[in-house]
Amino acid sequence: MNFRLVENIECVLKHAWSVRFLALATVLDAAQASVSYFAGSELVSAPTLALANMALTMSAFAARCVAQEKVSGTGTGGEA
Repeated sequence: MNFRLVENIECVLKHAWSVRFLALATVLDAAQASVSYFAGSELVSAPTLALANMALTMSAFAARCVAQEKVSGTGTGGEA
């Protein structure tokens, strides 16, 4: 299997919703990890953060499969 970056990687990183959802999921992962250190002041429960993270990750997968005008080649961005 040969792995290659897409030709318009800058455009994908700037405009793709999947990248945004994955960035939010990463922030939630960090929040979930830090909540364990501050167990006495629980603003959001750990299961809630885990469910939100799962939803964001699934949204990122779905967003990557949907044509996005700026990154999918249907507009001026080229193919993703």
